[in-house]
Amino acid sequence: MARITLDELNYCIAKGECLDCHAASIVKAAAGLQKRGKLRVPSCRAHFNAYRSKINQRDLVKAQRRADAKQKAGLCIQSGCHNKMIPQELLPPWIRERTCGMHGGFKAFRVNRTALVPFITQHYFTHEQRRSASAQNIIYKPGEAFAFFAVKMPGYYLTKIFSAKDLLQRYRQIQQN
Repeated sequence: MARITLDELNYCIAKGECLDCHAASIVKAAAGLQKRGKLRVPSCRAHFNAYRSKINQRDLVKAQRRADAKQKAGLCIQSGCHNKMIPQELLPPWIRERTCGMHGGFKAFRVNRTALVPFITQHYFTHEQRRSASAQNIIYKPGEAFAFFAVKMPGYYLTKIFSAKDLLQRYRQIQQN
């Protein structure tokens, strides 16, 4: 891509020529205007696609670098999410997710999560644990036998494992009453 000068840009806009082709001394009609920084530059289809490809490659590298940094810090790599990642030892061996379990291919509990968290804390924790604990995540894959419930306690992180069948059955019983 040639460096854009204002004189050449005005000339190419007036004549309807591709700016990059004009810089290479080739006369080629522009297919449309393309945004480059703050400028609207006339360009042919080949240069339009080349610039778009270059920008997309740059964005991919930037996104990968950001995801690696977030993963190293133990955070979910989904953009805009600041939750902690699911510990890999809790996941089944065939799943290698780098998310918190709220999005991605491995979705967490399919039951209403906002209703399930208080249900587990009320029925499976002591009064003392309820006061100091804060729920972190629920991990469950439909068809699997276990559900993992991660809780942050003062000074340590606790993961309780439940039988998914019994947990859902008890949840439905209490919900119906």
